[in-house]
Amino acid sequence: MNEPVRHLPTYEGCLVCGQKNVNPSSLSLRFRVTESGVEVPFKPGRQQEGYRQVVHGGILCALLDETIGWAVAVHRRKYFVTGELNVRFLRPLPVGTPVLAKGWAVEHKFKYSVAEGEVVDSDGTVYATASGKFFTMPDDKAREVRKYLTFQPDDLDILE
Repeated sequence: MNEPVRHLPTYEGCLVCGQKNVNPSSLSLRFRVTESGVEVPFKPGRQQEGYRQVVHGGILCALLDETIGWAVAVHRRKYFVTGELNVRFLRPLPVGTPVLAKGWAVEHKFKYSVAEGEVVDSDGTVYATASGKFFTMPDDKAREVRKYLTFQPDDLDILE
């Protein structure tokens, strides 16, 4: 029997997971929890264009930052902030190409955690990869952040 898909909460003003009525520039993505980490489908449109018919690299950076950051948060059951993000662009992502951003936790140190991820299409073509260091958010700040997140009934509350 398959377990139900678990999603992550959103913040209405977020560039990546926000609501269009609050942030018209938001990608309005909804992350889901997987056995290995976190993933989110994304189909870039003209609004995410850098060069003609090519997705802007900054969009891929934001997408990967959010994806691998959530992967660490889910794995450790804590909120984190990005301390370092390294992105490698392997090939241009054409506008309109459906992809999946995937992230997973790699290791946990005393002061930070490390995660990795990739943006890949249905054929297995990888467009960008990322690795990053994430620092634990202080408990009081995490509780504050949790208050302004929007939770749907199936969303995972990592602090519970």
